[in-house]
Amino acid sequence: MFQSNEFNSSKPGDRYADQLRRGFRNLRFEPEIESEYRRKLIETERLPAAICAIVGACVWSAFALLDFHRLSVLAAWGNFDAQIWLWLGARWSALALLAVGAVAIRKGRGDYTGLSWTMYTAMGAAIAVTAVVVHNKGLFAADSAQIVVVMAAFLPLGLTFRRALAAALVVALVSAIALLVFDTRHELEHRAQIVAMLLMAVPVAAMGGYLREHSQRRQFLLTAILDRQAHTDPLTGLANRRSLFMHAERAAHLAAKRGTAVALAIVDIDHFKRFNDSYGHGAGDLALQQVAHALSADLHHPFDIAARLGGEEFCVLLYGATPEVAQVRFDNLLDRTRRLAIPHAASPDGFLTLSIGAATLARGERFNTLVTRADAALYRAKHEGRDRICWA
Repeated sequence: MFQSNEFNSSKPGDRYADQLRRGFRNLRFEPEIESEYRRKLIETERLPAAICAIVGACVWSAFALLDFHRLSVLAAWGNFDAQIWLWLGARWSALALLAVGAVAIRKGRGDYTGLSWTMYTAMGAAIAVTAVVVHNKGLFAADSAQIVVVMAAFLPLGLTFRRALAAALVVALVSAIALLVFDTRHELEHRAQIVAMLLMAVPVAAMGGYLREHSQRRQFLLTAILDRQAHTDPLTGLANRRSLFMHAERAAHLAAKRGTAVALAIVDIDHFKRFNDSYGHGAGDLALQQVAHALSADLHHPFDIAARLGGEEFCVLLYGATPEVAQVRFDNLLDRTRRLAIPHAASPDGFLTLSIGAATLARGERFNTLVTRADAALYRAKHEGRDRICWA
């Protein structure tokens, strides 16, 4: 009588649970969830990334002040050679980028990860250049600072593990090349030891970065699953009553500000108790899923929403739909349900139908009042014979 189809497969929202079951050892989700995760990562790490940039700028400023002492030791004032100009240019360019970047990340909007990557690699390249020049001038430079910078790629900068790993490798390789090729002060063995520590720092830091992102991704999926459960009807995948009212209040407020029309339909499956008595609750659940799919098939605007209010009663809100437009779309909903041709021997029509009570939002009206008026119109639709629309 009823065949299994796509409506009894995974419902909307289960994709997070499916992803959790499949795992993500390669630190990548399916494309849609991956996009959501990256948007969430950018938002949650905006403040930490700005703080990291500010701290980096402060530390870098301390090194810049130390440069004045180093130059005074060299008595190089007024006698700058090309290496000193390169040293100071790299130092102060990186400092300016860190200062500007910290402000841009904190106050900006959108994706800042390209800026974070550029700031980090610029700082890494600058410290590699300055370390070599300072060594060549016979002054002390902390080689461990380069190792710290390599490991800093995995701080919360808004970067995914792969981008952080790429940045750490770039900085480590630039530092290694600078030491091996341009450092003329130290023996090759000494330089090779520093390069070895730099290269070893990458996998050590990467291990922590991998575990941190894996934990973040798992928490993202668990939070999404719980959020879906709190706002979604588990049988149909539509919004639940709580989610509908939260969404509709925002839509009504925005419509009042913009002078935009809002239409609401309260939808009820005709003679559904008889349907369950005749075919059983399994068939009833499948019919509810099929009707839910029909309801959600004509939602265009981001503020359009279909929800299950409870039992066999549903709701459809159309943002920006005038009564004339809403009439056409609600008629189409009745037609889509009829075309499902779900057998219903206890119904006068022989198949499952819907009754709809509709209303449009009046100026200054609250959503609760709109629901009450649409519900009264639904009562009239049932009283007048069902399988129809009545307007409040």
